[in-house]
Amino acid sequence: MPKVADSKTGSGEVKGAQTLMRALDILDEVIDGPVRAVDLARKLDMSKTTAHRLAHALKSRDYLSNTSDGFALGPKLMQLGVLAGEQVDLVRYARPIMTRLSEETGFCVFAGMREGDWSRHLERVTGTQRLRVATAPGDRRPVAETGLGKALILDETEEEWKRLYRLSQGGRVPADRMESWLDRMRRFRDADQVRHESELGDGVRSIASPVRNAKGNICLALSIASAAQYLTDENGEELAAKLRATADEVSELAGYRPK
Repeated sequence: MPKVADSKTGSGEVKGAQTLMRALDILDEVIDGPVRAVDLARKLDMSKTTAHRLAHALKSRDYLSNTSDGFALGPKLMQLGVLAGEQVDLVRYARPIMTRLSEETGFCVFAGMREGDWSRHLERVTGTQRLRVATAPGDRRPVAETGLGKALILDETEEEWKRLYRLSQGGRVPADRMESWLDRMRRFRDADQVRHESELGDGVRSIASPVRNAKGNICLALSIASAAQYLTDENGEELAAKLRATADEVSELAGYRPK
């Protein structure tokens, strides 16, 4: 009787797993654009024959397509990407990460997304402080009015910033005031994070970070918010670092891969 490899530890499974991992390595390489088989072999330290064989096997199942510039992502992956986007509720997956941040810091943690010229707060994890921010899930505000909203528009043009700021202010804005606001937004963009002090006279401060999806687009924002007496200049840097790490973790769940 022929010898059969053990289903858990045999060489047959090991070899199959190695082949699968090499095929997945090929998919990882073509995420950023077409790659020729000879370059796949060089980058992944495999023979040209193996690279051709695996790439053509993936192409036969529509995971890759063949272009004039080499192998690229195929229609099956496009289909799976759309289905995954429809099925994954990012806020639901983000909530335990937000909860951990709130427990570590004691602050309210919010998640929200952009709806045209507005920002919508989708989730709130209530902190342990006596004074709490009243914003609740479902609340909608002009997108340029809050720290969370500003984080959602960091990638927009300055002309769009101007338009959204005018909208949040109810119309015309004096030139010096507009330039001051634009200068703050430029600093926020460079830092990829927002430090916000409410202009409504309610004494609320917040720090907000964008969450990016697989295409690098801002799809969500997270923020820490509290009364200014709690969110101070002294603890702001530490809180900002913790929030940035939290937003990065949620971005990974959304498929973001930093360049």
